Parts: sequence; structure tokens; C-alpha cells
Amino acid sequence: MREKKFERCLILVIVVLAVVVRLFFAFSFHEVWWDSGVYIGMGKYLFSGGESGLFEHIRPPLVPIGLGVLWLVGLDPVLFGRLVEIVLMAGVVYLTFALGRDWFGARTGLLAALVVAFSPIFFYLSFHQYTEIPSVFFVLLGLYLAAKGCPFSAGLSLGLAFLAKFPAGMFIGILALFLFAQKKWSDALFAVSGFALVAVPYFAASWFAYGGVFATLAAGQSAIDLALGCNVLRYRPWWYYFYWLVFSETKLHVFAIPGLFFTVKNWSRKHVLWALSLAVPLLYFVQLHCRDYRYLTLFLPFVAMLSAFGVVRLLEWKSGKKAVFVLVLLMLGGWMGHTALLFYAGNEVQQPSVLLERYLGLPDELRPIGEVWVSHPSMAAYTDARLEKVYYPIYDEGLAVDFLRYLRENNERVGAVFLDNCGGGIICPPNEASCPARTDELITTLDRNFVRVFDEQEGRCWYRAWVRADAVIPGH
Repeated sequence: MREKKFERCLILVIVVLAVVVRLFFAFSFHEVWWDSGVYIGMGKYLFSGGESGLFEHIRPPLVPIGLGVLWLVGLDPVLFGRLVEIVLMAGVVYLTFALGRDWFGARTGLLAALVVAFSPIFFYLSFHQYTEIPSVFFVLLGLYLAAKGCPFSAGLSLGLAFLAKFPAGMFIGILALFLFAQKKWSDALFAVSGFALVAVPYFAASWFAYGGVFATLAAGQSAIDLALGCNVLRYRPWWYYFYWLVFSETKLHVFAIPGLFFTVKNWSRKHVLWALSLAVPLLYFVQLHCRDYRYLTLFLPFVAMLSAFGVVRLLEWKSGKKAVFVLVLLMLGGWMGHTALLFYAGNEVQQPSVLLERYLGLPDELRPIGEVWVSHPSMAAYTDARLEKVYYPIYDEGLAVDFLRYLRENNERVGAVFLDNCGGGIICPPNEASCPARTDELITTLDRNFVRVFDEQEGRCWYRAWVRADAVIPGH
């Protein structure tokens, strides 16, 4: 009993520290990233009946719905979306402990929770409205509920994980396979039923709206395959996830090697679900051409358990004393916290760009009458106007030609166009030699038919805005 009370005190301290350190930074400036702008815009679109924001059908709906609810009740989705991420991150830390304790022991669970609490990528993402933390939270909650004998609730949670980030849907297959292997037929059926209760309405909506049950998933995969950021700007070789784990996350992950040795040596049936939860998403993301640092979050808690197990077993081989473990926990916590803060300071924009902030706020400043076309979805966080997308789904010569045709045929409907070359919205694929010429033609057409009211440059980035002469409210 005393040991369990001690464990509860330690995990409470770790969770509280994870939250408090994040809250220290939560109310300072944080740039609204591209995807955050999309999710905020989608939330506004969904809860305004299409009168505000924007919509991208390839995106999972859970985070936009959550941000839309915040906006609907009058809360700032940028700030409060950030606070929700921090709350969910507290849940990720605790659930990592709970699952690590069940699979590897309490000390491993505590150290794994500490690794996740001060993971640089998790810390970094805590201040942005992205899908990684919500999806990981619902994945871990689903596995925790399954371990507690609640398969239907576990399926519901994994369904929410899928609606937060589509690849997280693989965990219902992982859980069902594990339950089938144990001949728990009814539990597997309940888990799949819970997942279906959440996922089937989404698939039905996809079928009605886009003509196919998996139409949105296929379109999303196609966009990923073609995205310039994935395939050129941020292209990485297959082994880069391992590099990130050790050299960007924490060098503590080298202890995953002895951790794997000790796991195999002490293998039991309870380790099967952990192994599947680590191996399946890792293999999935490794084979994708689009390899992004943040993708490793979906299997990072399971790697943390393996690394923690290696540290704990080696430590117990030297000394099993509680005091020694606590001292090591404190030292590692300080080291990993320092690493997370250094990563944050080196990657997070600390001060707003005055030019970018003004540019993103132009729709509300100009208040044009008519359609508002943008190449940067983060504008959706700065205005409640409805926005049309120049960049969507992938900007290339074909999309430039389509927009040119639309401008020529519907000149009277377009109130304003906002273009920039910094966010990535109108950057041409490198294999399309004629695309830049089409972009130049687009800009020439805008200059000929609209009034250029904004034209600024900062470094390599330019920001421009055109308004139809009769589409501005007098006085603006």
C-alpha cells in the first residue's frame, strides 16, 4: 500500500510539472501554423453553416469540431485550443505511466511518463492546435480501457483517435488482432463495434458527400504523395525516425537496445499488445515517402517504455533502492526538461512578424465584398469571413490555370485575393517547369483586373493583396 501511494505521488508530481511548465509559455506569442489555421477555419465553417472559415475534406474532423465548439461559445480557438492540448498532454503522460506500469512495472511506467512529459516534440506541439496530441491521448486511453476490461469503450476511444488523425485508426486493428489471438472473441467484437459507432457515420458522410466510403482517405493520401513539403522540402530517408529519437528527442533512447534485450528475456503474453503498438505504426510511417518529425508521436510512448525498461533494469542490477531510483529520476527529469526547453527555444518563433501579422489580418482590415481567395489558411484564425482556397489541394500548373480561368469568368464575384510565397500555398513543384510562368500570368491578371492594395517583402517572402475596385466598404 505504501509503495502504491509513493507511485501515485511521483506520477502526480510528473503530471503537474508537465502542465505547469507548459502553462508558463502558454500565454505568450505562438505562431499559428498552417495546419492549425486549417483546423480553426474548418471549425468556423462547420459551426457557421459555411458562412465563415474554410473547409478541406481531406482533414480528420475531430480537432476542427473541438475548435469550432470553442469558437461557437465565444472563446478564442487559438488560445483555448492551446490550453486543451496541454490538458490532453497531461492525460498522455498519465496514461503512459499506467500502461507502462501494467506492461513493465511501476518504475518503468514512471520513467516512461517522464520521458514523454519532456519529449521535445510533444512539448513543442503542446502550443499548437495539431492532431498529434489528441490522437495519442485517445489511442492510449483506448488501450488503457481495454486493459481494464472495457472493450466497447476502448473501441469508442480508438474511433475518436481515428477521427483525430486517420493513421491512428490502425490501433483498432492492433487491438482486435491481440484480442483474437487471446481467443477473446466477444471482447474483440465489442471493441470493433465501439470503433464502428464512431467511424461509420464519418464513412457514411464521405460516401454521400464525395461518392465513396474511403474517398476522403484516398484524397488525403494523394495530397500527401504530391505535397511539396513532404517530398522535397522536408524529405528524409527511412531511418530518420531513429535519428530523431536519439539526437532530437533524448539520448536516453539508446537504452531501448538493452530494454529490448530484457523484454525478450522476460517475454510474456502481456507484451504482445505493447510490441504491436510500437511496431505497426513505426513500420507504417517508415514506408511513407512523407516523413515528418511529428509523426513519431504515435509510437513515441511505446518507445519511451522500452527505453525506460532498459534504464530501470540496468539500474536495478546495480542498486534496487528506492532512493537511488528517485535520485536518477530527478537527474533525468532535469536533463530532459533542459533538452525540451532548448528545442523549444531553437524552433519556436518567439516574436511575431509585424508584417506577417498585418498580412494575415488584412481580410478584417479591408472587409472586401465578395469572395475572398487566400493562399495561406492561417488567415482563418484572424477573421470570421468565409475564405476560398487558392492552394487546395495541391498547387501546381493545373491549379494555377483553373484559378486563372475562374478569375476571368467570375471577375465580378471575387472581392479580394491574398497571395504569398512564404507559407507554401503557391510554391510550384520543381518538376513543373511551366508552373512559375503560370503563376506570373496569374499575378499579371490580378494586376490588370484588380487593385493591388498590399505589396510587402520580408527576406525571401513577399505578401500581396488585390481587391476589386468596387468591392471595398467605403472608409476601408
